[in-house]
Amino acid sequence: MGPVLRSVLGVVAGVLVGGVLISGVEVISSRFYPLPAGAASDPQALASHIRSLPAGAFAWVLSAWMIGTLAGAWIAARIAGRKHLVHGVIIGTVFLAFGIANMLMLPHPAWVWVCGIVIFMMAGYMGGRLASTRASAHS
Repeated sequence: MGPVLRSVLGVVAGVLVGGVLISGVEVISSRFYPLPAGAASDPQALASHIRSLPAGAFAWVLSAWMIGTLAGAWIAARIAGRKHLVHGVIIGTVFLAFGIANMLMLPHPAWVWVCGIVIFMMAGYMGGRLASTRASAHS
């Protein structure tokens, strides 16, 4: 398989794996912080609910973003088999774009914006770095 195809497959796999993990952690967090009845279909009720959430609920979201981005970046870098950091940062950037879209659509406190941006980029970098370190150890 050519290097470009491996890169594309790596990025696609990284986004899919990361997305599944983010969704999974957020499903778990919804057990602790469930939506009120009807809030999912009412944007104003949803926004009001989000504004009332404690910091712990946002910590779950940030954890989901970190776990999903880190794992997705690692997967992308491992599948690509080269330029590990580049592939990790690509995944971090993709999830950063998704995260910003999410934060623009739903009200998030300023500290979540700051932490989210840092988490996406750091987790992308670290996922690529971990893949690079593991590849170097096996060379």
